[in-house]
Amino acid sequence: MRARIRRTTKRATAVAAALAAAGLNLAGAPSAAADDRASFDVTVAATYYRGTIEFYNRSVIVDGVLRGLSTGCRRGGAWAYDAGGYPLAHKTTSLVCNGAVERDIPLSWDVPGGASSVVVDLLDADGNLLKYCVLSRGYEYCEVT
Repeated sequence: MRARIRRTTKRATAVAAALAAAGLNLAGAPSAAADDRASFDVTVAATYYRGTIEFYNRSVIVDGVLRGLSTGCRRGGAWAYDAGGYPLAHKTTSLVCNGAVERDIPLSWDVPGGASSVVVDLLDADGNLLKYCVLSRGYEYCEVT
């Protein structure tokens, strides 16, 4: 019985290695390439929205931490645009009023091709824009404007 377990383990390891060599992973979805991942930091006084942006074929994931205060609740927002500047998707987070909380924004669309740029917003409690950054695909950092 013990020899059979070893063979099965060796076989599973060999299959996993073959899949990895072919560029596949066991989860099924390809991971984002290094140039399809960037960081962002949109800060206003003691509040912020910061984290990473990952680009995929029909989606963008804005994965960040949003910090709001009882004296200044905050909301994060994100827009995805195609190469022609046409908006593909837009979403905002729920309101954060008491500290730093993980807030992700998954954006997706039913159009082939990926987004060429993403805008990440820091909004006040009423949804007014405080500050934003713009990221073009292939860059490592979202530029604050």
